Amino acid sequence: MKTTPFQTLAAHGRQAFGGFLTLQIAMSAAPMKADDIAAVPVTTIKATSEELNRVINGIGTVSPVQSVTVRPRIDGQVTEISFAEGQMVESGSVLLKLDDRELVASLASARAKRAQDEAQLSNARTEAQRYATLAEKGVASASTLEQKTSSSQQYAAAVQSDDALIKSAQTQLGFATVLAPISGRTGFKQVDIGSVVSASSTDGIVTITQMDPIAVSFVAPGDRFGEIRDALKNGIAQVELVSTDGSRPLAKGKLTTIDNAVDASNGSIHLKATFDNKDGILWPGLPVATILTIENRSGVVVPDKALARGRDGLYAYVVGTDGKVVKRKVTTAYVTNARALVSDGIREGEQVVMDGQSRIGDGVKVEASPWTGAPTGELDAKARQ
Repeated sequence: MKTTPFQTLAAHGRQAFGGFLTLQIAMSAAPMKADDIAAVPVTTIKATSEELNRVINGIGTVSPVQSVTVRPRIDGQVTEISFAEGQMVESGSVLLKLDDRELVASLASARAKRAQDEAQLSNARTEAQRYATLAEKGVASASTLEQKTSSSQQYAAAVQSDDALIKSAQTQLGFATVLAPISGRTGFKQVDIGSVVSASSTDGIVTITQMDPIAVSFVAPGDRFGEIRDALKNGIAQVELVSTDGSRPLAKGKLTTIDNAVDASNGSIHLKATFDNKDGILWPGLPVATILTIENRSGVVVPDKALARGRDGLYAYVVGTDGKVVKRKVTTAYVTNARALVSDGIREGEQVVMDGQSRIGDGVKVEASPWTGAPTGELDAKARQ
């Protein structure tokens, strides 16, 4: 039978298709070696051994350790002001003076009265001694002697009263000079020269705020009370202050006071820390972010970003000497500032995968390049652009 051109073309097609199937089967039957698979690019970071603090973050407000509103102890007219608003003053320094002419006159009068009574006392004692001698000789009566002795005792009491009046007058005169009760910075003055001030006034003369040392009041969760108490007892309850946006460290101090009760309305406990403030960085009323250390521990530290979360908990990929990754189950003690303290699963010096975790699995060959971002897992400025 004669073959048509169409039948000839179909036969050739079947032969070609059969050859293609044979080639596919042969290729699928040949096993692919692991070395033939291209390495997956990842970035890695070296696990280091260091000390990492366990902390409690919060928000607080700078408050003075002492703040005193200075008020006059007596009424009077202001004759001199010796401070400027916003000035640093020392304890005991003169702030202002009141008109003291009447007080000086009162003190002089009390001293004159004492001199008069002292002269009379001297005379009365002399009389009493003379009559005592005469009474021994029988010349003067006993009643006259008693009278002279009583008169001497009365003048002695008068002198004692004069001494008390003098001390009172001196004290009142001292109140005419108003001194700073504490060292600190003055606020706005409430009086001027010529003003008449009163001891009963509630406005006062000026408010002095102690600036160094200075305190910060802040709160922490009440259920962390036990940890905070132990940290304070062990002397590790340090407090670091940073600006509320976290961009600038401000000061380091220590926790000094724990409130005596947990606030039932919100479950928090109030705390107070003190700080050296010689540079005047901290200002009363300034809001700050607080970082309270409650534990110090050394161990293997990696960025929290290097740890993945699975159904069985945390795990990480560690690059072996053969260039392949090993999936490790990881246990951490705590995480601080995006850095994890590892208690099990990663050893010091091992290379841990940072980026590319989703593209790899246990035993996969990788091409590792060092992590160039921050130790906390953040990209550097160049990489973010």
